[in-house]
Amino acid sequence: MSKPLYRQIAETIEKKIRSGELDVEDVLPTEQALQEIYNVSRVTVRKALELLEKQGLLVRIKGSGTYVKCNSAKHDAFQLKGFEENITSQGRVASTKVIHFQLEQAQPVIAKHLKIEVGTLIYSIIRIRTIDDEPEILEQSYMPLSLFPDLSVKVMQTSKYHYIEKQKGYQISLSRQDLKPVLATSIVAKHLNIETNYPILCLRSTSELVNGEVFEYSIQYLRGFQYRFEYIARRGLE
Repeated sequence: MSKPLYRQIAETIEKKIRSGELDVEDVLPTEQALQEIYNVSRVTVRKALELLEKQGLLVRIKGSGTYVKCNSAKHDAFQLKGFEENITSQGRVASTKVIHFQLEQAQPVIAKHLKIEVGTLIYSIIRIRTIDDEPEILEQSYMPLSLFPDLSVKVMQTSKYHYIEKQKGYQISLSRQDLKPVLATSIVAKHLNIETNYPILCLRSTSELVNGEVFEYSIQYLRGFQYRFEYIARRGLE
C-alpha cells in the first residue's frame, strides 16, 4: 500500500533538510510553487508542511514564508561532556536504552585501543541514545573490568561520566576522536529508524584518565537528525 501523497512530499523535503540541500533558515518555495513542483493540490501541500512543522523541521511565519528550523542539539567538539549533560543543558530530553551488556575477552583490535593484553576481560556494551524520545545515536562501548568491577546496566542507563567521576573517583582527562561519514548497515539502520545505506556519521573515540590509562573505546553511529557538531577554528597570531 503506497503512502499518501502528502507524506511522500514531506519525506522528500525532509531528506533535503537532512542532507543539507536545505539549510537552517532557508526559505521554502511558496505553496503555489510546491503545487507545481509536485503536481498536487494546495490541500496536499499544506498537509505536508503541517506534518514537517509538527516534527520541528519547519517554522511558518505569517506574511514572510516557511523556513527550515534549527532544531539540533549542539556537540561542542572542544569541550568534553557526557551525552546526557550536553543535551539536558540545551533544554532537551535525553535518555538511554542498553540493548547489550556482557563480559568478554578483548580481541586484538579492541585490546590495542584500550592498551591492554589480548584476552583481558572487558565489558561490551551497546546503547541507543535518544533526544526527545527519538533515536539519535547507536553506541558500542568497550570498558576494562579492572577499572569498573561494579559496572552495571543501571549505571549505563544514566550518566557514565557521573559514575566514573563521582562514584569511582577517577579524573577524566581527554577523548581522542575520529569522525567520518559512512553508510548505515541494516543493523544500524534498524536501531536508528532509518533506511539501510542512509548517510550517517561514525565517531570513534578513545578516552583517557589523567594518569594516561584508557578507560573506554567506543564507536558511535550518529543519525544527525537532531545532533550537530560545532567547531571553532582560531588562527594563532604571534
